[in-house]
Amino acid sequence: MPKILGSVDPVSFIRHFPGVQTSSEYDSGIHINGCDNSHNFISVGGVPVYGANHLFGFFSIFNPVHYGQMSFSSSAERSNRLGGSLTMSLPDTLKKKISGEINTGIMSSEGTLGFRIGRHSNLKVSARQSYMNLLYKRWLKIGGSPIRYGFGDYNLTWLYSKGNDKIWIDAYYGKDKVDIMESHLNLSLSADWGNLIGAVHWEHNGNTLRHRHSLFYSRYHSNAGITQDKSYMSLNSYIGNIGYKFGLDWKKFRFGLDASFYDIQPQVPEIHGPYGSNSISDEVLKGFEVSADIGYKTEFADNWEIEAGCRGSMYISPENRCFWGASPNIALNFNAYRFGKIRASYALNHQYLFQTGLSNIGLPIEFWLPAGKYSNPQMSQNIELSYKGEFFRNALAVSASVYYKKLYNQIEYHGDLLDFFTTVYDLDSHLLKGRGYNYGLNLMIHKQTGDITGWISYSTGRARRQFDHPDYKGIYPANHERIHELNAVCTYKFRKWNFAAIAVYASGAPFTAPESYYISSGQIITEYGDHNACRMRPYFRLDLSVSYCIIKNDRQENGVNVSLYNATARGNDVMYRISTDRNGTYSYGPMSFFLKLVPSISYYHKF
Repeated sequence: MPKILGSVDPVSFIRHFPGVQTSSEYDSGIHINGCDNSHNFISVGGVPVYGANHLFGFFSIFNPVHYGQMSFSSSAERSNRLGGSLTMSLPDTLKKKISGEINTGIMSSEGTLGFRIGRHSNLKVSARQSYMNLLYKRWLKIGGSPIRYGFGDYNLTWLYSKGNDKIWIDAYYGKDKVDIMESHLNLSLSADWGNLIGAVHWEHNGNTLRHRHSLFYSRYHSNAGITQDKSYMSLNSYIGNIGYKFGLDWKKFRFGLDASFYDIQPQVPEIHGPYGSNSISDEVLKGFEVSADIGYKTEFADNWEIEAGCRGSMYISPENRCFWGASPNIALNFNAYRFGKIRASYALNHQYLFQTGLSNIGLPIEFWLPAGKYSNPQMSQNIELSYKGEFFRNALAVSASVYYKKLYNQIEYHGDLLDFFTTVYDLDSHLLKGRGYNYGLNLMIHKQTGDITGWISYSTGRARRQFDHPDYKGIYPANHERIHELNAVCTYKFRKWNFAAIAVYASGAPFTAPESYYISSGQIITEYGDHNACRMRPYFRLDLSVSYCIIKNDRQENGVNVSLYNATARGNDVMYRISTDRNGTYSYGPMSFFLKLVPSISYYHKF
């Protein structure tokens, strides 16, 4: 893959697959077949991750050098999620000597070191730290307002491997901090957020029996402070998860068991100002979730294969309400051998967690909620028909799929940031509740061998939402819906050179436009039109990358990478905003990302 901004990011990589939503620079989520970002199960070795991206979505929290491989699926049938799954696999092989990699760029640097401890164990440590403010300080601005931002990621994995058994002790810590000054609104924002993950895994691989156990802790927190004039507001939230996972594969059967305790604090504004304070006691919500699943896979009649399974789940809400769910899934595969494979599948899924908030722009103003007080658990019914084939001795792969998803008990946040200063906060009154309908077509052609490799993918689809609210009587596009998407990825290897390019085209995302706005008591009061009735201009981006290998032998490899993000310097719309100049004149219009063309140069060294 192209090293854009000096790094190959796993989450950015899958955004170029068919059916995965093209994101703007302010949308750091992953939207698969029309689903929301929170519908996905994102994990490290099966341990859930609740905040997978840094600011703006340029980088995920995953250092690709630290992990062995990545697995991705457009469905998450073995977890209580409605969308897809993305799992980073832990290192699983012992190294015979010290190995590592260093990558230094103008935005961040990362390093990984692995070494042997005794005969049967390895230790692998990784660190990544940004320093964007040093070199990009002049350009880090939104509408003329300066930004100060930094992040860090730190990994440690110990592996013990002997015979048929493997044991991992894995830990991750990551943090982000940002300060934004909106001088036109006399508003400043300071925020920090991050993840803490710790886990112990044991895996046994026998001739016919394989089982795996995981005991883990995962926590994501976000703290934000907002100052406007003489008023100050804090927005803090977190989600903590202690759990145990068990998986067993025996012959054609698979079994699984998950148990999780949740400790969740939804976002609660605490306001202090010249007119008094509005402090709401922290609402800590505790829940318990347990699931058991069984699956079976077998072949029959030469060309046919059937996969069937069922996942039973129970959830106890913070109010001690008990929810039950049965999630059956079945898939029928027809193998036409040299002409490819056809697959038809159906799945019923449940999900007991929600994520919502003011925005999905990567700032920590989204938060998690458990089912219960605010909504019944989510549910979806999924139908998909797909085809995959490989031709010309596997040099060319072709795939196509059509899907339909019906979503139940969906929520969406409505309102804006300034509402916290002008109204009494009530979370339930800010939630739209209803249903969803996702349907579409995905196509892909992939050249898999030779000096030139890559693919072209095209997706078209709708993500529709219908709410049970008297002011929202229609069916509206979801906030992330893009009707058409086209991705082209190409890499070319020539001697010591590696050239790469990514081209992205997508329809504009929907937004809700204001019909009028005025000033009252020094505050901007906005009256909006129909929900998501307008669309931004189409999105287009071209990324270019070239790497040159200086030295490569049995002991080391080093080289230089140069990349251009958005090489055409197109000003893609990322949001619409109301702004005012120094003369007090207000205007409303689109805003593009503050860095239109982002060059990068980095040096890498592997040993």
